[in-house]
Amino acid sequence: MGEIIKLLKQQIDICRRLLAAVSRQRQGLCEGSGEAMSKETKAIEVLLVELRHIEKRQALLLKGTATRDMTELLSRTAPSEERTAAKRLLQEADALMREVQEAVAMNGALLDRHMQFILFNINVMAGTPAEATYKPAKETQKGRKQTGADTKMFDASV
Repeated sequence: MGEIIKLLKQQIDICRRLLAAVSRQRQGLCEGSGEAMSKETKAIEVLLVELRHIEKRQALLLKGTATRDMTELLSRTAPSEERTAAKRLLQEADALMREVQEAVAMNGALLDRHMQFILFNINVMAGTPAEATYKPAKETQKGRKQTGADTKMFDASV
């Protein structure tokens, strides 16, 4: 039981640090700071590696006890103070993991918005309407060519 509690405490600690790093990454996204984004992304990668190690150790523990997950393992153990503490830690770890997933999803949405903004600005700088970028140039209704259709998306003269 001591090993389970130790692993769960380590997982909770990593999740809290991961949540803080994701929050700082979001702040960098909102400020448009590439340096902060890069720094926090590297910190997140290191924390994810640490989390994978913890999960591998948990998987080995579960494999040795022939259980599928920690909840099942704890339900098989005799009632005790350690079991109660482990259940509480497991619930806390699960809640933190959900928070991290939500925060990462929010950062993903922000990154998507930034990419849309970049693509919009590329089209504006190239002077190309969106239709010309994604559709072949063709005659318009009154027989005139579409304006900007001759301009390439990445025109060297821009």
